[in-house]
Amino acid sequence: MWAFSLLAADDPLSRPEIIYGVAALVGAMLVGAIAISLTDRWRKRATAPAHDVTDVLTTYRDMYEHGEITEAEYTELRRKVAEKVKNAPAPVVPPPPDPTGRPDPAKLVVPPLFAPEVKPDPPAPPDAPPESPPAPGSP
Repeated sequence: MWAFSLLAADDPLSRPEIIYGVAALVGAMLVGAIAISLTDRWRKRATAPAHDVTDVLTTYRDMYEHGEITEAEYTELRRKVAEKVKNAPAPVVPPPPDPTGRPDPAKLVVPPLFAPEVKPDPPAPPDAPPESPPAPGSP
């Protein structure tokens, strides 16, 4: 109800608490919008597919044909792209799924229904000195 009393005054925009409140609200919305925008830009950049090598080479070829770069620059750019392609790790291709749709039984892990009773080993007998064989020539 106190909010209505603030607006009941003759000129609510002359009261500093209303001006500061509106300014704080606008500022908070502006900071939130900037944070959302930066997060969205970062997410799109992180999930964007890499440029295809053929697209990059086509762009360089067009630049060379329009005279934007020299032949030496074009050759150097092609060499750099070729090095990147050679040094790129091979993509990991998952094995094809089973056409029947059933899982491989060799890879299934089935927990036992009942845990086997674990019996501790009996204690070891105390160490006794080994008997020495009788000496030759003794009765």
